[in-house]
Amino acid sequence: MATTVEQADLTVTITESYDLNGVSYGNRPTKTFTTQGEVIQRVMSIDTSFTDIFYTSTVDGRGQVVLADWAYFRITNLDDTNYLRLRFYDGGNSIFVLVEAGGSFFMMNPDMAVFEGGTTFTSFNDITQIAAQAPIEACDVEVLMVTS
Repeated sequence: MATTVEQADLTVTITESYDLNGVSYGNRPTKTFTTQGEVIQRVMSIDTSFTDIFYTSTVDGRGQVVLADWAYFRITNLDDTNYLRLRFYDGGNSIFVLVEAGGSFFMMNPDMAVFEGGTTFTSFNDITQIAAQAPIEACDVEVLMVTS
């Protein structure tokens, strides 16, 4: 079967705008990812126990993305009161990130490193799972994943 999907570039722009005492601060950095062809965007509910968002794999599948094709991941906490715990797992270790109510977190690659009791870098590991938990009460989130 031949595809009719036309790949396109993904452009991510961060706009920072802050005025303090009559002085403007901020910037507008932009990053472009060329020839991206797959996107997953959804709103989902995150429970008070960890809820799986994505797994990485070598093949596309339900709830999983091809690790080598990762371009961009963003999660936005749509709750107006409660924070969210975001967990990145590499098959042996986890990194946790707090996402405040109304806040967002994004990653432009699937690499992580965990250090226990030290500050010396050894190597990055690939993320194998992304999950989230709403410790207080369930939260809705918006998830966007773009791959090539």
